This record gives sequence, C-alpha cells and structure tokens, in this order.
Amino acid sequence: MVTSSYLLSQFANQMKSKGLLILISIRMVIVWIGVVASFLNFGKPPFFIAVSFTIYFLSTSILGKQFIQKSHTSKISNPIIMFFLCIDYLVLLLGFYLAIMAHPIGMKSLPIQNSIFFTLFFLFQLYISFFLHRRFSAVMGVVVILGYLGGIYIAKLNGAEIDFGYQLNPQGPNRVVFVLEFLKLILLAAKTICIVKLVSFLLDILDNNNQKLSEELNQRETSLIQNDRLVTLGSLASNVAHEIKNPLAGIKSMVSYLLSEEKNFLSNKDPLWYEKEKSILWKHRTRKEKREEMDIILQLFPFLERRDLFYFADRCIELGINYKSFEDIPSHDTKSWESIFLWLKYKTMENASILITNAIDRTEKVISTFQQFSKPFSTKEKEKVRISDGIRDILVLYHQYWDENRILITDIDDHLETYVNEAAIKLVWSHLIFNAIQATDPKTGEIKVEVKLNPSNQIEIRVIDNGVGIPIDLQKNIFQPFYTTKQKGEGIGLGLYISNSILSEENGSITFFSVPGKTEFIVTLPMMESNTQKEIQNENKSI
Repeated sequence: MVTSSYLLSQFANQMKSKGLLILISIRMVIVWIGVVASFLNFGKPPFFIAVSFTIYFLSTSILGKQFIQKSHTSKISNPIIMFFLCIDYLVLLLGFYLAIMAHPIGMKSLPIQNSIFFTLFFLFQLYISFFLHRRFSAVMGVVVILGYLGGIYIAKLNGAEIDFGYQLNPQGPNRVVFVLEFLKLILLAAKTICIVKLVSFLLDILDNNNQKLSEELNQRETSLIQNDRLVTLGSLASNVAHEIKNPLAGIKSMVSYLLSEEKNFLSNKDPLWYEKEKSILWKHRTRKEKREEMDIILQLFPFLERRDLFYFADRCIELGINYKSFEDIPSHDTKSWESIFLWLKYKTMENASILITNAIDRTEKVISTFQQFSKPFSTKEKEKVRISDGIRDILVLYHQYWDENRILITDIDDHLETYVNEAAIKLVWSHLIFNAIQATDPKTGEIKVEVKLNPSNQIEIRVIDNGVGIPIDLQKNIFQPFYTTKQKGEGIGLGLYISNSILSEENGSITFFSVPGKTEFIVTLPMMESNTQKEIQNENKSI
C-alpha cells in the first residue's frame, strides 16, 4: 500500500524539481544577457570574459536540466544546491571584477556604470529566491550587496575616481558617482528584504499545506487500511458462513429425523396417543408456583419410583402440563403410565426440537445477512423487497444491544414493498440503526424504528434515538466522506456517505433532524409500482 510518507516525499520531490527548473530558466536568462554582453564587447578586452561567463552558465544549465528531468531530484540535497548557487555567484563576481580590471586605465568605471552587470546582480537575487530558504536568501542578499561594493572598491584601487558629493555630477569613463551607486545598493537591499518576506510567506503556506496534506493523507491511509480489513473480514465472513451453514443444515435435518423416529416409536406403543393428548390440561406457572407445585406432585404420586417421580414432576413443570390430567389414572395401570412417560419424552424432544430449529433459523438469517454484507455492491440487480424483512434482519443482527437495557420500539408496516438491491438497502439500515445504538446510552437509550406510507404515497422509514444529537455547526458535513462526529476509533466517517450514495442509486432520499435528546433520520423510497416505472423510464432514456 502507498503510504502517506511516500506520497509526501513524492510531492516534496516534485516541488523541488519544479523549483530547480525555475532556477534553470533564470540561469538561461543570465546566459542570454551574457550573449548580449559578448556581442557588445566584441573586439574589446572583456570579450573573452563575457564568452567564458556565457559558456559556463549555458553548459551547466543544460546539464542541470537533463539531470533534473531524469528524476534524480531526490539525490540533490539542500547543501549541494547551496554550494552550486555560491559557485554561480563567485563566477558572476569574478566576471565583474575581471571586467573592471580588463578595461584600460581611464575607463575602469565603465563596468560599474554599465547596466548589464547590475542587471546580473539583480537577476541573481531573484535566482536565489526560488530556492525558498529564508536564511540563505537573506545572507546571499547581503553578500550580493557587498560584492557590488567590492567592485567599486576595486575600480578605485585601479585609478577610478569616486565622487562622494551630494550634488549629482556627470559620470565619466573613470568617475563613479557614489550617490547613484548608493541608490542601486538601496534597490538591491530593498529587493533582498522583499525576497526574504516573500520566501517566508511562501514557506509558511507550504508548511501549512504540507501539514494539512499530511493529516489528510494519514486519515485516508487509516481509512483505506480499515476498509481493506473490512473487505478481508467480509470475505472471511462469507467463507465462514458457507462452512457453518452446511453443518447447521445437517443438525436441523438430524433433529427432525430423531423427532420423527420418536413419534413413530410412540405411535407403535400407543396408537391412540394423539387422541389422549387432546384431553391434557395445560397451565402456565410463575416461578413461585413452579416450586409449590413440584412439592404437590411429589406428594400426589407416591406410588411411582423415586427416579420416575422426579422425572414426571420435572416434565410437568417444564412443559407446562397440569398434573390434574393424570390424577384419574390408577397406580396399577402400568401400561397407561408407560405410555405417559413415552409421551412426556416425546413432548420434551418436540420442545427441544422447536428451540433448536428456531435457533438454527435465526443463525442462518444472521449468516445470510453477513453473506450479503460481504459483497454489497457486487451486483446492481434489483428485485422486489419487503422493507420490514430487511429491517428485522438487522435488528436481529444487533440483538445483543437490546439486552443492555436499551428500549427498542418498532412500528413497522409489514406490507410495504419496493424495488431495490436488497443487499445494498440492508447496508443502509445497518448504518442507521448502528449509528443510533452508538449515539445512545446503554442504560437509558431508546431507539424507535418506524416504517409507514407517507401522504405522498412513498415508503417512509424513520430511525429515531434519544442520544446527545448532532451539533448544529457539524450537521452540514455529516454526509461527506471520512467525516465523523464519533470518538476516535468508533467510526471512519463513511456510513452516512455510503447510505446517501446507495439511496441516490435506488431513487430514494435521506434527510435528518437533530436536537439534543433527539435525532431522527428519515429515508424515503418509492412504492413498488412507482419505483418500477422509474426504472423502466431510466432504461428507456439510456437506450
């Protein structure tokens, strides 16, 4: 998986590459100035200096551009870039000083008065600014000013006249008016200050953007990892569900077989057992009545052996049989009592079979729901779906939360049907109901699920909870991806976004209302007929 650190390093390399290409472009401008200087000085002493200066900047610019375009930017560290920038400055400064010394006596001030070298110093300040380094830009700005002053000093050493007067006298080939040069130095200093301010501003923006980008990438990376785990878990759940369903089907079949065998055995021993069962009296007992009647049964049928007596009393209590149904059977009628014990055994097995079958059916329903969740968008096929069935499946899936003293209230119309993707719509119910569970307190929480037909002849599903609610300033963002109001680790902010996307595809909608103590999500879906018509119209439009 591509990590956020890798993406940030790639982004940093791209930014450095763009910055270095800008530096190369400015160096090419310096090359063109060198070309112009070469033509202007053709046949003059500084000609070879201008040519050498031009060749250096041209060759190094071409080599540098090729190196950058070959994706070697990551190999260039900041100290290396600073080193080459300093070399460029030394070449520029050396050319400036050599040009002063190469002019004949009496013309030493011409390179200073010439705008070409001042332009080069000016461009070099712009050149170093694109390196985006505060301290380096400030230091080099001062160094550029000192280097220009050094040129004036060298001209003075070689016989040039320095005019320090405050009145502006005309410049000559061998006279430097310091006031004019001082104005140039002020311009260079002002530019240095502006460059440092601009570099600081740009670096602050880049730092903020990098921080935001880093946070966003980390959040996306975490979300992708969680989604990858969910996909893996879904695939694993699907495989496990398939492996569990087969043994469950075998258990269910074997329970049914054992019950039928017990029934056949009872019928062979007592063919009239079913008619006799009709005369049996049944009774519901409280816990206190169970204890009291246990003692009564043990006293009323003392002729039974102790082990049989306790078995008889226990079966009557557990199965809800009124012991008075057997008071008229004499103690010596061993055949009848044998049939009674066989019947009690059968009823016990029948009761156990019902419990086992119901448990298996419930487990199969949960497994079926898991299998649907494992690939909720694997198909866009739609079918007739009864809304109540999917919601009840999800309520069964979250059954353990209702055992925590949360109150679940349902007002569901079981006849409402629509035309949707069943697996996808179940995912919507799962997100909404689980969000309500997470928003409520286990001891005082109350969740209400309503499914009704609204006045617009649409199916309206409401999930209402008495949780803390969604703050008003956050409500506008809850359908955005990766946005969550839950505590860290409780959600990744995709549930409502996915639900909204699913409902849009299913011709439905979702709205909500939230205040402290009550949050209500309202989902609307077309009825079966209207939804089918919309699907047909959409298909006709696509054709």
